[in-house]
Amino acid sequence: MTLHSLSNALGTSVVLSTFGARIVELMARDREGVPGNIVLGHDTEQEYRDDPGPYFGATVGRVAGRTADGHFVGGGLDFLLAANEGSTHLHGGPLRGLDRVDWQVVAGDTDGVVFRYVSPAGEEGYPGTLTATVSYRLTDTDELELGFQATADAATPINLVNHTYFNLSGDARHSIIDHVLMIDSKGILDADPRLLPLGGIVGVEGTPYDFRAARRIGGSLPQGGSEPWPGIDSTYVLDAPGRIAATVWDPVSGRTLEITTTEPTLQVYTGNRIAETIGRSGAPHGPGRGICLEAHRVPDSPMLPDWPSIVIEPGTQYAQRTMWRLGVR
Repeated sequence: MTLHSLSNALGTSVVLSTFGARIVELMARDREGVPGNIVLGHDTEQEYRDDPGPYFGATVGRVAGRTADGHFVGGGLDFLLAANEGSTHLHGGPLRGLDRVDWQVVAGDTDGVVFRYVSPAGEEGYPGTLTATVSYRLTDTDELELGFQATADAATPINLVNHTYFNLSGDARHSIIDHVLMIDSKGILDADPRLLPLGGIVGVEGTPYDFRAARRIGGSLPQGGSEPWPGIDSTYVLDAPGRIAATVWDPVSGRTLEITTTEPTLQVYTGNRIAETIGRSGAPHGPGRGICLEAHRVPDSPMLPDWPSIVIEPGTQYAQRTMWRLGVR
């Protein structure tokens, strides 16, 4: 894979890879001005190619999220997809999801880069040839802007996300349970133990999922669920897409992250199923070592008839934009 580096006048830097159009490093300063890598990942290309499950830093699709029994029904389409989580199709499939392919750099300099990939018709079962681009731009005000666009020559579903795991301590030996989190959402999608939608929105008030007021992640975690570690893996329905969707703060390092997005939901995942392994430069991987905040749309489901379809038609364009603003407090 080819690596591409971005940097700004404040000393923040990002390393991106053509394999999965992914973020492999994001260096940000703490309150003392000391830089640290705030994302999880591997040290080598081979480790990324051998370890697909966590999706560290990757662009995920064509359809991020879960499709029950690999059977996509929606937008006038009805077809089968490759399964890779039991009978479920997850995050684009097992072999040629967008996280598992090599993208081409079509534009780039020290403050921005654009990746492009053409997914042929039939890849992982999806109809139509899809042309997708992912752009990253790092500003001198410490904002990392992510842009996703896609077109297709036939009707096909599309729902792209970035699957970065953040640990604002800059040291994955520390859990994220002491991070302080705020999410601008009063409800999550109701889901079964397989994390497939049941229909409807469940209010978070009075539950461990309530982060409308900023609070410590580990102050109250779900208990008695199906997750191997009592963390969160839920779709938060944003109260007002376009304004601040979430903020994260590490009180020890002082680092902050603020997220705004055009998308209607935020998938919040605390790495509940990450295997206990040794990660980058000897730091551990495992549950609670990073948090994903994935801005996206809700995949079609017969259980969610009122949500708009994610199917795009020829002549139309899929587009989303998300911004991560870094800071210190």
